[in-house]
Amino acid sequence: MQFNLADLHVHSFCSDGLRTPTQAVEEAEAAGVQSLSLTDHDTVDGIAEALGAAENTGVELIPGTEFSAHTTSREVHLLAYFIDWKSESLSEFLSCMRQYRRTRSDAIVARLNDLGVDITVEDVLRHSGEGVVGRPHVAAALVDRGAIASKEEAFDRYIGDRGPAAIPKPQTPVEKVIGLVHDIGGVAVLAHPGSSSREAEIARLVEYGLDGIEVYHPSHQPSQIQHYAELAQKFGILASGGSDSHGELEGSKIGDCGIGCEAVEALRERAASHA
Repeated sequence: MQFNLADLHVHSFCSDGLRTPTQAVEEAEAAGVQSLSLTDHDTVDGIAEALGAAENTGVELIPGTEFSAHTTSREVHLLAYFIDWKSESLSEFLSCMRQYRRTRSDAIVARLNDLGVDITVEDVLRHSGEGVVGRPHVAAALVDRGAIASKEEAFDRYIGDRGPAAIPKPQTPVEKVIGLVHDIGGVAVLAHPGSSSREAEIARLVEYGLDGIEVYHPSHQPSQIQHYAELAQKFGILASGGSDSHGELEGSKIGDCGIGCEAVEALRERAASHA
């Protein structure tokens, strides 16, 4: 059992996870997680259910989401915490993102058909359900069709960024996303920087108002954790961490990776400064 643990990066079936928001809270409570943020991709549809499930438990549910954004050179993901998840401006932005994702998914299916792969839009939507559609749902549909053996193969052979069925996302400037997060009272944190985020790029994000960086993530090696912790201190931004758990049997579990709850308080204070 963990104590003083916050898991600030968790997904449900409202985007590309396999669990309900209620199950996410139940898993967090069982793991001894005290603060949990549900951060589904480009949606807050699971927040109301998660907040209800967290009542009368020892788990604080922090409203969040995970945005896709773009620098001049590549796509980055930004985690947003302590947001006004009922904000009209957020709703309008997410509605556009949902439409972009659906249009992109349809285009990927059409490209796959051109490549001789038998798959339909309906196959993909059976996996996304009412949630936000994304490439993992295309991958799952390809597995069901027997076109490939695993989701990983789907990305490697067809739908990865360099694959023959790749369709780029619309460019959403990172400064626009950070500005939106601040406008709705939240903090913006760079997700899973891994080995791809260089110091100069992070410095530019800080100029745009970046509040923090995800230091602790299952994919980070000890040297990367130390590196990003040092960069956070250097740039005067905050550290965050989470399991990035999607509910898969072989993936990371809620509570497997996170950060101390004192980090939550620092993020909360930073969010209050944007209000």
